[in-house]
Amino acid sequence: MPKTIKEIAHDTGYSRTTVTLVINGKADNYRISPKAKAAIEAYIAKHGYRYNQAARSLKLARSHTIGLIVPDIGNAFFARVAAALERRCRQEGFVLVTTSTGEDPAIERLALENFAARGVDGVVLTPSEPRRRLPAGSRKGELPTVQFDRYYEGDGGFVVTSHHFASAELLTERVLEAGATDIAFLTGSPSNPTTLQRIKGFESITADHRRARTMFHVCSSDMDTEEGGHGLMMDFLDNHHRLPQGLLFGSLLIFHGAMRAIRTRLGSIPTTLIVGTFAESNIIEYLPNPVFVVRQNESELAEQAFRTLAQLMRKETPEEHVHFVATDLVQYRL
Repeated sequence: MPKTIKEIAHDTGYSRTTVTLVINGKADNYRISPKAKAAIEAYIAKHGYRYNQAARSLKLARSHTIGLIVPDIGNAFFARVAAALERRCRQEGFVLVTTSTGEDPAIERLALENFAARGVDGVVLTPSEPRRRLPAGSRKGELPTVQFDRYYEGDGGFVVTSHHFASAELLTERVLEAGATDIAFLTGSPSNPTTLQRIKGFESITADHRRARTMFHVCSSDMDTEEGGHGLMMDFLDNHHRLPQGLLFGSLLIFHGAMRAIRTRLGSIPTTLIVGTFAESNIIEYLPNPVFVVRQNESELAEQAFRTLAQLMRKETPEEHVHFVATDLVQYRL
């Protein structure tokens, strides 16, 4: 088992100061005898050396800990990002500590304050509200923070996110090209900047259509849940008395709830329905329908978030305030 400085000093008979100077490569600068240097180095070569992380952190004003704050770690997307970010942190000697906010700004602010008080080196944050002044870290200045997945327009912070606007444009185009002449986009609240960007992408493609007002619909709910999706679909069927040819879903939960509503009302999912989603789901494997899925690159998102945060921790200024990561579009049964 590797030895501490205290143990090395005890076993070799030299002082802790002498052992420390040898370990730090400063033996010659402080005129440590060749005999003492050789004895200490031989001992370390045989037994190894275990440094005191707490003492090292105090000296360097570093905790080698990074905080991750997300709305729901149980969400498959955030879970995959957390796993990728944890692997990246581990490679660089950092420990990742994760917490969820449940989309509650008060819990988010408390989490930031607690991380700052505990001296974490930086935070990756999926915000539930526009950026405000961040708490000070254990060192002077704001706690280094990278906002992740969500970009509030006009925000001056550093952001790493998928290109939700461009993804929604491409998804809408593909559903139209597959034969849908009318589309309903069922989604959560546009107060979420990711949802808002997807709505804008959808509208940018459909706005110039000659029958845009009657053939293309955005239906949103404050509940980004299965029940929210179920309610949106039921309301649409009540108001229009039929399914559109194309359905887009802003989240996995909305997708699941809406599909349940269709089965409840119609007895089955019509095979002619063309589906587009922003998340993978096992349901897709059992649907006979043409389905398009926007797939986010979780590994690249985690990598870029870590790179940007590392620059901020080194007190460097990243070149881009907002770094967009491209998505992939996957299609099934076409």
